[in-house]
Amino acid sequence: MQAKSASNVKIIDVSHHQGSINWATVKSDGVQGAFIKATEGMTILDDKLEVNAKGAGKAGLAIGYYHYAHPENNDPLVEAAWFANALEGFPAQFPHVLDVEGKASTVGGDQLSEWCLTWLQEVERLTGHPTMIYTGASFAKTYLNKQVAPFPLWIAHYGVETPMANSTWEKWSVFQYTSSGNVKGIAGNVDINAMELDFFDKHVHLPKSMRDKEYMLKPADANKIIPFLSAAYKATQDPEAREELHRLANELRKASRQKER
Repeated sequence: MQAKSASNVKIIDVSHHQGSINWATVKSDGVQGAFIKATEGMTILDDKLEVNAKGAGKAGLAIGYYHYAHPENNDPLVEAAWFANALEGFPAQFPHVLDVEGKASTVGGDQLSEWCLTWLQEVERLTGHPTMIYTGASFAKTYLNKQVAPFPLWIAHYGVETPMANSTWEKWSVFQYTSSGNVKGIAGNVDINAMELDFFDKHVHLPKSMRDKEYMLKPADANKIIPFLSAAYKATQDPEAREELHRLANELRKASRQKER
């Protein structure tokens, strides 16, 4: 995991817990985007979803939406459909987010990762929009395996400059580093996040057609390139070159939503 840096973009995440928000004032405090809670489980709709979405959009913030999962109780396809239906007509720049934490741990690592993968893929299918995962640093290390490694990571770890490492992701795209931040326009505490600038630029500044083309590498295309890397790997005895060729092959697998090797 990388540390926070000065180039990171200031992002908040909100739900009904923040009450009434003055979004224009939020933006004046240097916030450039917001993740807004949309749904939970298979029946709960956040009662501030619509007002937060309209307010943040009117203020000119980039927007994403998240779903708090209950895999310990529900089928992933049902929860995916509930989230996708709730967001119909709501524009989003950031990927749709699966929030997995808490009692989800009772499902167990491999089964939980499979549940998450099914939800992520189904939401992409239903919405035509990319997805990502939010979770705590310790939770990621303990419960989430390589099945979900191709999806961007939004990680939570408070009071540190560098979040705890895990064996599934090498880097984060978004880092929630405090749950007790203060932002003008919001009464009380709010989560504050650092977003990597390249991730922000990819999802906000590029036209949607270019974002989709960049985001979705077809597995068939990736698998046409990987054999050339594998041949070069076998042909060289240089340990550094072999390591780099292996890394590049896995980057192609991740970009095309395939498991790393």
